[in-house]
Amino acid sequence: MNKQYLLLLTCAALIGLSACSTQTVKSTTITEALIEQINIPEDELLDVGVAVFSPGFDEIDEDQQELTFGDVRMAETYYTANLLSDTLQSTGNWGVVRVIPDNLSNSDLAVRGTILQSDGETMLVHVTVHDSSGRLWVDKDYEEVVSRYSYDNRLQNSRDSFQGLYNRIANDILRYRQQNLSREDLLNIRTISQIQFARSFAPQAFDEYLSTDRNGILQVQRLPAQNDPMLSRIETIRERDYLYVDTMQDYYTNFVRQMEDPYTEFRRLSYDEVMKLDRLQREARRNMILGIASIVGGLAATQSNSSVAGIGTYAGILGGGWLIKESFRAGDEALLHVEALAELGQSLSSEVAPQTIELEERSVTLSGNVETQYEQWREILADMYANEIGEPVSSEDM
Repeated sequence: MNKQYLLLLTCAALIGLSACSTQTVKSTTITEALIEQINIPEDELLDVGVAVFSPGFDEIDEDQQELTFGDVRMAETYYTANLLSDTLQSTGNWGVVRVIPDNLSNSDLAVRGTILQSDGETMLVHVTVHDSSGRLWVDKDYEEVVSRYSYDNRLQNSRDSFQGLYNRIANDILRYRQQNLSREDLLNIRTISQIQFARSFAPQAFDEYLSTDRNGILQVQRLPAQNDPMLSRIETIRERDYLYVDTMQDYYTNFVRQMEDPYTEFRRLSYDEVMKLDRLQREARRNMILGIASIVGGLAATQSNSSVAGIGTYAGILGGGWLIKESFRAGDEALLHVEALAELGQSLSSEVAPQTIELEERSVTLSGNVETQYEQWREILADMYANEIGEPVSSEDM
């Protein structure tokens, strides 16, 4: 083994070390939410439905699996949806913004999201936005990487550490509307969502009002008469649905309020643990590289017959073995930190108490989780409509 070869090994070790020292640049600057500068006519204000986010368990990268905890992630699906809803509502750029468990087909604007990464340091989500016609507004990943100052009690304000991410989502939605849609487009979107809601209860009566173009976008074929009695009944049902969904917002708000303090603390601790884990992994990689280099150097020294070289041989081999052992020891220590994070997430839950709703002719009790209760409510609405017109409505139409 010649000197040139040893030099190459040394260079390779140095390159490996320099690669391990790469760091992500973090900014404390938060993107502010845009507010429409012109007055928007009330009939152009689109109502927005934000779906409870998907936990994204199937999308988790292998290196992120040990930093993802099911209990926390499920709670985050409600938290992120509610925070995005609040962000959109606070801008005044939209009509009513609601968090809805699943069925967004009747919303003027439907926002869906998937959490891809959330570990206290990095928040990565994928968001899609469609209007009621099926037109795609947004299909994009959003990422925010925060610094430790985001969790400094002396600097913290009332905003979420990742508020900039939600503001950027809101800004992209607004920009699409500003750049692509006319007043006629906005009115058509509102009309389509109205007819879609009616069609979900009476498909045979309202199918003919909409058609689909070759791009899969819904178009208004014709409008129902303003004095159509069936449409009037549907509008009454729709108002009831809005009232119920509004009561669900109280649940989401209360859940987020109860979750806020432990979740903020969880993310602060998670940030610290992620930093420790990152440091330990860097140390493990560095020690592994140095250990291999030492062993190779020790073996190379066996080419010499001097006693000093012989001592160097064993010292190099033994020293390299010790460094490699240290790298695995650091890995075990990192695993302990990961397990500590897992324990933090077990206290977060999303239980929903049964609720009783008073109707004119009866009282109904809804039970189960929030999604199940909403399904039960929609079935009740279908029964109410069927009783009014004297025809059965299949739950499959819902």
